Amino acid sequence: MKALLRLWLAALMVSPVTQAASADGAVAQVNGVDIPRAAFDAEVARSQSSGTAIDATTANAVRHRLIARELLWQKVRASGACGATAVCDDAARDALIESYVNRRVPVVEVTEQAVRARYDDIVSRLGQREFRFSLIGMDDAAALRALADRIAAGADFAREARTHSHFASAANGGELGWHSFPEPVIDGRTNGVPAGIAQALAGMQPGQVSPLLRADEGWALVRLDAVRPTLTPDYADMRETLHSLLAAQAREAQLRELIVDLLRHARITVSD
Repeated sequence: MKALLRLWLAALMVSPVTQAASADGAVAQVNGVDIPRAAFDAEVARSQSSGTAIDATTANAVRHRLIARELLWQKVRASGACGATAVCDDAARDALIESYVNRRVPVVEVTEQAVRARYDDIVSRLGQREFRFSLIGMDDAAALRALADRIAAGADFAREARTHSHFASAANGGELGWHSFPEPVIDGRTNGVPAGIAQALAGMQPGQVSPLLRADEGWALVRLDAVRPTLTPDYADMRETLHSLLAAQAREAQLRELIVDLLRHARITVSD
């Protein structure tokens, strides 16, 4: 259900939504049905209790999740899943919504040929070596340069990453695990590693810390932790995982089509 709501959120973000002043405390209206402020506040409280920081972006995401749930719920009610006049409680809603979606989106069959093609594509993107590295990211180049000086003087890289890095890897002391890419480095062929970072890694020795590097969001400092020959996985070991991945991706594409079609015919208004 959470994956489904993430798809709805992505679709809503790019769909036309009318902006209007709030009426009677409603945070949004879906086909004439208000989403009350109390429902929004309760969802925000649940997010906060799970450790999510609430800012303007996450608050907007909460509102869009509620919009998605309400629109899907309207479709469930229209399908007669609750009977002509019955009102289902909240505990039953998610299960009924998921059942409705499962009826609308059939199971996708994935061929052996498609699985093998994905495996071959993955292997083709690997290089002869793989690198384990750690990263510290900051917006302020001067502050990161000062931090680099502290590390050069003996400060612990992982501790500095946990304290100062704005990347998600900060929780792991900046560590990002093993990555492989073809060498020499070519932009667009770095297997998800930013080209500048991949270029730096290719010329470093284990334990070495890079100079400041431009990152997608600000600046980065990279430490190469280890290098080893690439461990190419056997097809037999990856087959089931790749089959499940392809099936999930195919179903996600069908779900997205369903979402876009339903949104196209919905009247959605959000409050200022």
